[in-house]
Amino acid sequence: MRLFVVAGESSGDKLAANLVAGLSHQTQVDLVGVGGPALAREGLQPLFPMSDLAVMGWRDVYMRLPLLLWRLKQTIDAIVRAKPDVLLLVDSQEFSHRVAAGVRKRLPDLPILLYVAPSVWAWRPERAAKIKPLYNEILSVLPFEPKVFKELDGPKCTYVGHSAEHLAPPHIETAGGERHTLLLLPGSRRGEVKRNLGALHTVRDGLEGFSHTDLVTVEHLRDGLQRQLAGSDIQIESGRDAFESALAQARMALAVSGTVTLELAFADVPHVLFYVADKKLGAHYEQAGRPLVGLPNILLGRQLVPEIVGTSPRVDDLSSAAHELAENEKARKAQQAGFEEIRHLMQKGAPEAPRQDPVERILSYI
Repeated sequence: MRLFVVAGESSGDKLAANLVAGLSHQTQVDLVGVGGPALAREGLQPLFPMSDLAVMGWRDVYMRLPLLLWRLKQTIDAIVRAKPDVLLLVDSQEFSHRVAAGVRKRLPDLPILLYVAPSVWAWRPERAAKIKPLYNEILSVLPFEPKVFKELDGPKCTYVGHSAEHLAPPHIETAGGERHTLLLLPGSRRGEVKRNLGALHTVRDGLEGFSHTDLVTVEHLRDGLQRQLAGSDIQIESGRDAFESALAQARMALAVSGTVTLELAFADVPHVLFYVADKKLGAHYEQAGRPLVGLPNILLGRQLVPEIVGTSPRVDDLSSAAHELAENEKARKAQQAGFEEIRHLMQKGAPEAPRQDPVERILSYI
């Protein structure tokens, strides 16, 4: 089969690569599109660097708008030329919707699937019906989303689990059974790192009791972070292998909001979620009534993991939450009990939407 895939950020790259690996066990895959290092290991030669699409917040988009518009046209044209059997768009919602709309006009019968559903349950629920004409199916990584999309008259939505499941104990083994490091996860986009790194670094300097601190990032941000943190004793690593190795050693983490918080839950790593949003994104957050933003919290419907979110760095609040988690074993155990609930839910799916195999969903269209 010829599969055209578009993954615009690190988490999507990893999800898509796992799916392509599964497809390759069933059939020969001619892979084209846009992605990062994980998809490259599956044989993708990307049209352009995935980092061109890795933006977050209105300001980031505005500053790179000419490039994004050019990449949008380039991507749509390439899909039309390739005439794939299936188009798989992975997360990066705004870019994905525009690609789907452009392709739908020119190749109306092409099966278009979206991997990772937009969070219509958090804000702007009207988006579900709006995108219904764009997608044949949404492959959801959260078990409650099929029900939400059905109620909102959105596209067909199927729960397919999450690739982070392999991180769950006992699959990750710790050296000597002890976890002894602090893990910093400042985000996978330049804008995120710029807004969040300073506070994470400041709070980290005030924490004691860890043998050392690991910071893990994506490959294209590593050099910049090494320059920013020159002279620090923080160990900076990049890539998937480094991330999983760091998880195995981490007693706790300070993490910028994103898919990584679910990966931390799977790996049983207690953490504090932190996020400094740009003003427009922050305004949406306030208008929505400050909803839960961490995936572990959303799945459980309660604040299991502390969320320190705002439009300015809340260093004192982050420091307080970090010290409480570092110094209170009971707090860490409470998070880990919640993580066990999450792992059970993610393995089975919801009663009305049991888990299905994403490979079989893709193959059903050819």
